[in-house]
Amino acid sequence: HGACDCGKCRCDGGWSGDACQYPKTCDLTKKQSNQMCKNSQDIICSNAGTCHCGRCKCDNSDGNGLVYGKFCECDDRECIDDETEEICGGHGKCYCGNCYCQAGWHGDKCEFQCDITPWESKRRCTSPDGRVCSNRGICVCGECSCHDVDPTGDWGDIHGDTCECDERDCKAVYDRYSDDFCSGKCECGECTCYPPGGSRVYGKTCECDDRRCEDLDGVVCG
Repeated sequence: HGACDCGKCRCDGGWSGDACQYPKTCDLTKKQSNQMCKNSQDIICSNAGTCHCGRCKCDNSDGNGLVYGKFCECDDRECIDDETEEICGGHGKCYCGNCYCQAGWHGDKCEFQCDITPWESKRRCTSPDGRVCSNRGICVCGECSCHDVDPTGDWGDIHGDTCECDERDCKAVYDRYSDDFCSGKCECGECTCYPPGGSRVYGKTCECDDRRCEDLDGVVCG
């Protein structure tokens, strides 16, 4: 709806906005327009903007463009460090209200500096198979934060110093809220089948039990 001239949009007639995204005239009713501006919680423009013909115009009184998104759902003001008043403390980048810190920094707003080098941090987080946090978590100052965290606050289905243990491997059909992990004991994603030392119960998830083929006299398949 326009042309770009030296980094700025020159809008065609009937259109306005930094990206020529807002029509000056609207064929929608106010109800139709507002419906198109509702986010997944049915909140118009996430209470962070106003609706114009089915499109959200985000609040931006400071001129820095810190509130954005189709429904104004991203608020990068949440990334501002109260002490330094900088985005992510000047040590990271903000995307949709979350800080992504540079190497050597951590914290919600990248406000803490690691006391070890990035190389040492990576070394401590590297699992025996050579992957950082086993590709199941993120490394923060030499400690792995595993992606799968149990809602109770205890270790979850993925755990271990380098997130090397995945208890979901113990189930043929996985249900994280079920206690039915294999028919034996699950430890670090591997099943130890019951009875211990017996060869009649086997399989990755102890799914094979040849005892079922025995009659009362212990004869297999009659």
